Order: sequence, then C-alpha cells, then structure tokens
Amino acid sequence: MKSALEKGATAALKEYRENRKTTGQKIPEESMNTTGYVFLRMKRTDDAIAIFQQNTEDYPQSWNVWDSLAEGFANKGDKETAIKYYEKSLELNPANNNATEMIKKLKQ
Repeated sequence: MKSALEKGATAALKEYRENRKTTGQKIPEESMNTTGYVFLRMKRTDDAIAIFQQNTEDYPQSWNVWDSLAEGFANKGDKETAIKYYEKSLELNPANNNATEMIKKLKQ
C-alpha cells in the first residue's frame, strides 16, 4: 500500500508482479482488497480498479474480488463494466445478494 500511495497503483503493481516472479508469493486476497477500498475511499478510483484487477488475476475463483472490481467500476460511473463483473461474481456465488441488488440498481 505504501508503494501504491507513493508511486501510484500501476507502478507498485508492476513491482509486485516482478517480485512475485522470483518469490512466488502473492499478497493475500483480503489485504489486496482492503488496499483497493482505501484508494476507493480516497477517490483514487483508477488506482483502486488496478488493485482490484490484480486481485482478480491472483484469485480468479473468488466471487468477492469480482464484486469489489465491479464496485470500483460502478464508482467510476462505468455501469456496463460494473454489471459485467457483478454478473461474474454472481456466477461464482449465486447467493451474493449485493451483486443481485447492484445489478438491479445499475440497470435502472
């Protein structure tokens, strides 16, 4: 998070991916998600989206990471992309009521 705050998410994530090649270690899903939400609250939506996207690459079977990515796009005002990712989250977890509600809201 410190690196992303200083350099921006794109540069920090580039370093993260390079380091991961040698160490094989991924940042835990919850930590990455929390970081994305910090940026979202700071109104740094593009940085938040970049972080959420990395989390979907690291944990593609997690419905929660797709839900967060969708929220990032919803905050950016990109309803079409947000709906797409909420639907992906819903595929992975049909009981995700947040995704169901957000899809309805975004389609209105």
